[in-house]
Amino acid sequence: MITRAYKTVKKFYSYQQKRFPLIVLALSLSPAILSSGAIISVHPSIFHMGSALVASIAYLLHIRIIDEHRDFDHDNVHHATRPVQAGTISKEELHHIDISAVALLVLIAASAGSQAFATAVVMLSYSYLAGKEFFVGEKIRRYFFSYNAANLIQMFLMQIFVYTIFANPFPFNTLILAHFIFTSVGTVIFEFVRKLKIPGDDGSGRDTYTWYLGFYKAIAIYQVLLVSDTLLFIWIATLLLPHTAVLLSFALGLAMLASLSTLIHTRKKTHQTDQLMQLSFLLLYGIFNLAIYFLKII
Repeated sequence: MITRAYKTVKKFYSYQQKRFPLIVLALSLSPAILSSGAIISVHPSIFHMGSALVASIAYLLHIRIIDEHRDFDHDNVHHATRPVQAGTISKEELHHIDISAVALLVLIAASAGSQAFATAVVMLSYSYLAGKEFFVGEKIRRYFFSYNAANLIQMFLMQIFVYTIFANPFPFNTLILAHFIFTSVGTVIFEFVRKLKIPGDDGSGRDTYTWYLGFYKAIAIYQVLLVSDTLLFIWIATLLLPHTAVLLSFALGLAMLASLSTLIHTRKKTHQTDQLMQLSFLLLYGIFNLAIYFLKII
């Protein structure tokens, strides 16, 4: 039993390097969780922050494993090098890991209070529907944008769940609304930018935004989303600290640097410039969230 569990852990380590990079996810989620805690609670505790981070990773892993099962046939044809297809880990082993992830999520939710638990139930119920493709099968896949939008709702539910970890029930006001929209747009950007490919790299799966929109139109939409999230940060910052030109200059400066990386990628179109563009947004979004945290707690 111990030997089998050890082998599964080793396989999962190899799996997560390609499909679910734990360290990258933890670093990406932490700033948003910090800002969420500060927005909801006057003095968010390290315990609540850690609980929110662990629960979020557990839920994202649950969604990833559902995707592996749901997309198995599609990936066999179009993504034969992915870990499950390559035999790095089996669907059965992922299923056992999924059970542990769901149990951890439910345990944290139950300890956080009734609203957190109820939200977790809604999250898991929705992920079940998404895993079953909302009981309409391949029909919904034909509508790429609607299909992705329906799956993105899981991320919005997770953000509400994070709020409930810090305050149960959590209050609702203009500041929280602004923060929710800010993090939602950030989530959309993360989803959007990871499915932007350089010309000739889209593959045959028809599962990227550049496949449907073309490279330049997709980049233009990304840029609009980037500016929108910057403006939302400025809105939040002025709610926390009105009448300051420093914050405006700070936000616009970061947005310009991120836009510069987009311009470089538009001209070069290499894997390196693609990674630079993604990293630029990751840094911008992380700094914005950290700024919200410090503005709220000072």
